[in-house]
Amino acid sequence: MEASTIVVLGGSEPERATLVTQLASSGLPARGDTSLSLSAGLPALIIVTGSDAAHLVAEARDIPALAEVPILAVVAAIPPTAVTEALAAGATDVARHPLPPAMLAVRCRNLLRLVRKDVAGAQALAKVNEVLTANGDDAEALVQMLGITAGVLGFDRASLVAHIEGSDHAFVIAATDAEPLQRFTLAIAEYPEIVEAIRTLAPVLIDDVLFHPLTAQIADMLSSRRVRGIAVFPVQWRGRPLGVILLRKRQPGTGHVGPRGLELGKLIASITAAHLRHGAVLESLRDQTHRISRARYEAERRLRGIDSLKEHFEAGADGVVVLDDGGRILFVNRAAERITGFARDGLLGSELVDLVAAEQRAQIGDTVSRVLAGANVDSFDLQLSTTSGSPIWVSVSTSTVLAGTGAVILAFRDVTAERALEHELRSTKEFLERLIDSTVDAIIAADMRGTIILFNQGAERLFGYRQSDVIGKLPVWDLYEEGGANQIMRMLRSTSYGGVGRLEQTRREVRIAAGEIVPVSMTASVVYEGEREAATVGILTDLRERIRMEQRLLDAQQKLQLSEKQALVAELAGAAAHELNQPLTSIMGYAQLIQRQSEKAAQHLRAVGIIMSEAERMAGIVKKIGRITKYETTDYVGTARMLDLDRAAPESDPSIPIAMGDDSLTGEFLAVQPPGEVGMQPTVTDLGDLGELDARGAPDVRDAPDVRDALKERS
Repeated sequence: MEASTIVVLGGSEPERATLVTQLASSGLPARGDTSLSLSAGLPALIIVTGSDAAHLVAEARDIPALAEVPILAVVAAIPPTAVTEALAAGATDVARHPLPPAMLAVRCRNLLRLVRKDVAGAQALAKVNEVLTANGDDAEALVQMLGITAGVLGFDRASLVAHIEGSDHAFVIAATDAEPLQRFTLAIAEYPEIVEAIRTLAPVLIDDVLFHPLTAQIADMLSSRRVRGIAVFPVQWRGRPLGVILLRKRQPGTGHVGPRGLELGKLIASITAAHLRHGAVLESLRDQTHRISRARYEAERRLRGIDSLKEHFEAGADGVVVLDDGGRILFVNRAAERITGFARDGLLGSELVDLVAAEQRAQIGDTVSRVLAGANVDSFDLQLSTTSGSPIWVSVSTSTVLAGTGAVILAFRDVTAERALEHELRSTKEFLERLIDSTVDAIIAADMRGTIILFNQGAERLFGYRQSDVIGKLPVWDLYEEGGANQIMRMLRSTSYGGVGRLEQTRREVRIAAGEIVPVSMTASVVYEGEREAATVGILTDLRERIRMEQRLLDAQQKLQLSEKQALVAELAGAAAHELNQPLTSIMGYAQLIQRQSEKAAQHLRAVGIIMSEAERMAGIVKKIGRITKYETTDYVGTARMLDLDRAAPESDPSIPIAMGDDSLTGEFLAVQPPGEVGMQPTVTDLGDLGELDARGAPDVRDAPDVRDALKERS
């Protein structure tokens, strides 16, 4: 504040000096003058004193520039009329002399604050007019206007609420605490302060909503929204209400508004009305109000139809909701409240799609359209939200009873448990089907009429049929040999094959698609429903591969047995040839010796010749025995069989002597076999080699006395 803003006039020089000093001590610079002068600028406050105080006040008020400047008159107590005269002359405030310094400072500060407030009000009014003149009823301009109004009048937030006469609704077209382009529709009956301002066309000030009679019914709601103080200024044009400017604050109290604030609020409301009266906003709201009114009429008509059915709806166990053509809820019965958990008041007016899963919302719109067209919709499942947080599944059916009034009836019942059970059963069924199909064995089930009801992939592989060609089309007895199915049923009903209703593993034959008879191993059982036979189930295993494997195993076993027998025979033959060859050599050697030492006419030579001949034949047999490599037999006496030497031993090499005998040309003694023959001794070419024979480990022929004598004669 400049020093020249407070001017002290009148009285004596000491009186003026005293007032200036008192003001200076309180931090309020002032100056004393003997007369009014505007050369130093317009003062913010004038203090007059002395006996002619009333005259000086009157002179100041006659100057136009000082018409709004506050004047404090400090007058003496005598005469008593001095106070009245000063006020009558135009003084803003009057104090009696002498005035304590503290009281003087308070009086001056109050007057200066009033000046500043008036200045701020004037500036705010000018700014509001400038904004609305430049932009009209543009949403952002209206928000700017509301911000200025709330600031200058000392409120936290402000709203511009438009209302069309005769409508039950009001529209928030601008607010300092909302998006500029966002509008809200209000039920005007829920805002008694607005109703009162529109009714009286006068400002409404509510110091505290908790104690004012207008807001007593909604005090708790307003308090929860942090609203305590309210000011409402009607926006009117030529006596017709267009709406209100609604001001709210967190703290109670509206005394700070004062008379000047009321006037400022009225002026701002008047300027706003001038810009709204023909603007696009009100025209749009009139159209919207007309639509709302028509919709209200239609809704009332629908509600009359609902009222006629309300008792029926309330008596039912199923939930019932009635929707309008936009999917909004018009009616909810008690069963629907119980099923969803939502209160009826909370559901009315909301859209049903808000309670439905996102992927099903389109279905609601389609259902409403079809029912309004007069066509009922088949029952369908819908997932609804509940207050518990867990969605439920309901089965919904429709009714066209109210379609003529533009309403749709949806009846529903909770099927959450049923659908969960169905899902579990379906999952179990699918698992069992996968299990059955993955089984290698064929599984076939048929009802008691013989119709096949189950034919797994294993059965497809075994029989060569496809499921689609068998199930419900082919009788089960066509899969078995003639009379096989009847025999299996007799066995199932008997107690001899595992008990009644069960067939232990047995070997049967089945007929496949190619007409071939195939051996299988099967078990079977009867499926009962209570005591009644419902179906039969058979599990069949293809034995063809097993039989082929068994045959191959049998052949291998036989070959192994034959191989072992041949090896045994060969070993036995080798041992026999080895053991027989040594005594045979001695027999033939002694026979030759007898021949050489006997007279040619001796009678025993004939017998010796026979011995030699038979010995040679035995040598040939031993030779064959030594060559046996396989087991071959031939018929013998009766049913007996004997080893066939000719087939069991390969042909002998003709260049190799196979027996001992007398060489008629040389007269030398010959050996039986060539060197290295298995089981035989080395070759002896004549008697001269007997010494060598002994050295190689031959039989001890030389030990015989006659052989020794013969050897001595030759030596």
